Parts: sequence; structure tokens; C-alpha cells
Amino acid sequence: MKYDISEIFYSFQGEGFLQGLPMIFVRLAGCNLRCPFCDTVHAFEKGSRLGVRSILDRLIPFGCKRVCITGGEPFIQDLGPLVKALKEKRFWVTAETNGTAWQEVPLDWLTVSPKAEARKLLPKGYDRRFLDAASEFKYVISSNDDFSFIDKRIKQPVILQPVDNDLGKAREIWEYLKKNPGRNWYLRLQNHKITGSR
Repeated sequence: MKYDISEIFYSFQGEGFLQGLPMIFVRLAGCNLRCPFCDTVHAFEKGSRLGVRSILDRLIPFGCKRVCITGGEPFIQDLGPLVKALKEKRFWVTAETNGTAWQEVPLDWLTVSPKAEARKLLPKGYDRRFLDAASEFKYVISSNDDFSFIDKRIKQPVILQPVDNDLGKAREIWEYLKKNPGRNWYLRLQNHKITGSR
């Protein structure tokens, strides 16, 4: 099995509930959405074709046993063989998806980040099956309208991330959360951008 890979690199998780954890990122190429605020447009391209063995060989030298499969949109490729191989090598595996393409894979953590652009495909922007499978949901907030897009049925942590770390938007999120304190929603910035990390 071969995968279209945009890049593989070692850094720390800069977003979501797992912020601050050292992690290897396997960024798969290709995406089924074209969000205007996307900060990884380079992952739209095809990338390099790598087999599972070649991917594993690139991970070992980093000395970290946490892997995040991201994109682009990783769930448009068959993640089963890659995740199986990673788990056999005792990696702790997480993935991030926009939630439009369903796969059932044995992940240790799953971040679903619905995008408003996906409403033309699915009413809430993501496949309903992710409502039970996700470990967290993450929404990029670019306007006050985005608050109404968030699925209120979600019981997992909901991360609210201001677009481009915009501090004005962060303050709007903070004010919204102060008025709605009973929800499982959190304000988080993109720490990797603040620290200048990859």
C-alpha cells in the first residue's frame, strides 16, 4: 500500500486538546475541500508516493512514539494499513479529519474539525458517525456566524480556534464562552505559530 505524502516532520502538537505534546506529523497530500483560511495549501498537491515501510523508516530516527496523521484530508486515503503498521510498532496514533469522509480505524485519538465549506455535502459539515468516534472537535472561528454552525449535540471537548490566531476573534470567543459557560467548549490558539515552530 502506498500513500501520497506531503511531508513528515517532528514538532509538537500546536492545536487542540493535546497542545504541547511532542509528536511526529505525517501529512498526507490531497484534500476534498478548499477552505479560504487553509494554512496548509501545499498539501493540496499530490506529494511523494511512499509505502508503509518507507514511512516507518522515516519515523524511527525521531525517537518519538506519538504520530499524528494529518493533511490535507487524510481520510480520503485508506488509513487502515498505515495505522495497523504503526500500532504494531507501538506508536500512539492520532489523526485529524474534516469529517467528510468516514473510515473506521483504531486510533488512540481522533480530532474532527468540521468546516463550513462542507455544509453542501453534509448538514453539520461532517459524517454523523464521527459524533461517536471523535475524541475532540475543533472549529475555526472566523466570524460570529461560526458559533451557530457548531453542532450542539457534541459531548466531547469542542476547541474554538480563532482564524490565523486573530486576537480580536479570540476576544469574541472569550466573550461568547463567558456568556455560555455551561458548555464543553475551550478557547485555544495555534501554539506552533506563536512559538514560530513548524
